[in-house]
Amino acid sequence: MPTPAKLPHDGFTRGVLIATVLALGVFVAWPLANSFFSLVPAWRNAGGDLPAAWSTLAPDVWRLGCVRGAGACGSGWHSIALGIASAATSTILGAALALLATRSALTRSRTGAALLRGVAMLPAITPPFAVGLALILLLGRNGAITQAVADWLGVTPGRWLYGPLGLWLAQCLAFTPVAFLTVLGVVQRLPAVLEEAAATLRATHWQTFRTVTWPMMRPGLANALLLCFIESLADFGNPLVLGGNFRVLSSDLYFAVVGAEQDPGRAAALAVWLLLMALGAFALQRRWLGERSYVAVNGKGGGGRAAPLDARLSWSLTALVTPWCLLTLAVYGTLLAGGFVTLWGVDFHWTLAHLADVFGVAMEDGSISLTGQAWPSALETLRMSAIAAPLTAVAAVFGGWLIARRQFAGRRWLEGALVAAFAIPGTVIGLAYAQTFNAAPLALTGTGAILVLSFLFRNMPMGLRTTVGALAQIDPSLDEASATLRAGSWTTLRRVLLPLLRPACAAALIYGFVRAATAVSAVVFLVSADHDLATTYLIGLISNGSYGPALAYAGVLVVALFTIVISLETALRVSEIKRTRSMASAIESTPEGLGNTPRIGRKSLA
Repeated sequence: MPTPAKLPHDGFTRGVLIATVLALGVFVAWPLANSFFSLVPAWRNAGGDLPAAWSTLAPDVWRLGCVRGAGACGSGWHSIALGIASAATSTILGAALALLATRSALTRSRTGAALLRGVAMLPAITPPFAVGLALILLLGRNGAITQAVADWLGVTPGRWLYGPLGLWLAQCLAFTPVAFLTVLGVVQRLPAVLEEAAATLRATHWQTFRTVTWPMMRPGLANALLLCFIESLADFGNPLVLGGNFRVLSSDLYFAVVGAEQDPGRAAALAVWLLLMALGAFALQRRWLGERSYVAVNGKGGGGRAAPLDARLSWSLTALVTPWCLLTLAVYGTLLAGGFVTLWGVDFHWTLAHLADVFGVAMEDGSISLTGQAWPSALETLRMSAIAAPLTAVAAVFGGWLIARRQFAGRRWLEGALVAAFAIPGTVIGLAYAQTFNAAPLALTGTGAILVLSFLFRNMPMGLRTTVGALAQIDPSLDEASATLRAGSWTTLRRVLLPLLRPACAAALIYGFVRAATAVSAVVFLVSADHDLATTYLIGLISNGSYGPALAYAGVLVVALFTIVISLETALRVSEIKRTRSMASAIESTPEGLGNTPRIGRKSLA
């Protein structure tokens, strides 16, 4: 058995490691352990009887009735099948969108590339149940498209949307942006020099893609598959809206917590199964990647232009993503239009009554008064998201760097713990936080801090996996060269790695903001009168049958988040351009002979 690597003596590394372990212990392990303790009394009552102990772990979720012809299969099998189907489809669509956005003729036109990225990001800026509601309005039994097809073909509308097919469709819409962001960062870092070398050897565009580009994309594809699979496991909004009789673990867990069952022991058992599934997916991902090297950025100068996609491949990918893009536009057209008609499906006369109800504005004594009922929750959502997003990005970069670049005992266990934090459904984390932080020593229930913490530890693992995938493409010799110049870990991270990790940082920042603004499962148990959020307010509107105001609120939320995301991307792009120009000016002004002198250490070598 190999001897574990010793803890580095570097003060910065030690501090990051200790802070990470303490944070995971206090805000992940402690609440979950406190929640899982509800299983202990049942195990004690079982004594040494294994069947009785097994019965406490909700064994019915693994029944095989559909195979034996004796009813339905358990929700555990449903979750695995749905997760695999949704993850595979979302990753394929996300990879296709990323390649088209960076390697196709669209990149020759900034407008075309921006439009494609905008459409690809639309589903990420909407609460999942809002997408499900829009699908019902379009494809449900009385949906607009369903009725049009029924009148045209003379067929009777069915309920195909309420089941596994509808769930798969909704999750593919919702999770493709996650895969797109993950793969996009990898594709943007692929070295053009390797593709130019393949072209020099007279390889065609297709041969270059198949033998050079595609293998180098494996870390991004593996991370996208893992993230989408875990997202599918944890999703409970879509199963509640579209699941019908098709039960999955997340919906079973939700009903065990807040439904008529009220069974904390069963909820804890279901959470354990979800956690084991996520860790199993993580192990399979590591096995697929193996020990191969995927270094794409090293200390040598690179240049050239990325090879364009083969024309046949480009047309094939375009044909693949076109239905998804059209359905996405239809869904969001429904969300935007639904809030401005009297009653969707019955009375399509335009009205501003729903918008005035939720976001009304009035002038009183020369000052503007926000009279709409949704203003407090909307403003609080933006405030909490703005606080959580940068914290999420910083934690993701530090955690990813710690795992990918530092050697210490328990590194694999730490990575597994970080992934496990993402795999636990939001309902479990929300309930665990509400129970654990309801009294001393950390009485956080009812405060904004508990919302920010739940956002941080739920959303950070996605940015962490993106950072790990990016670092897998950066040659460790850059770190070694920095260390040779007597630069510490913090200096190396700040001046060598962070400039190369800007796409990953941007993805983590945007993802953290959007996911915080659209979170629903965890915050259901954590909101209070002083800290109500948009998603929980929307659930209340839908539960009361106020579909017009709910659609108006969802439409405004989509427009606001889309505007903020575009503004963030533009600001980051402008910052990168200014930094590049500043570096170019500095190099031009450097005396001859010192232009290539590294300036990494504490003292300039000049």
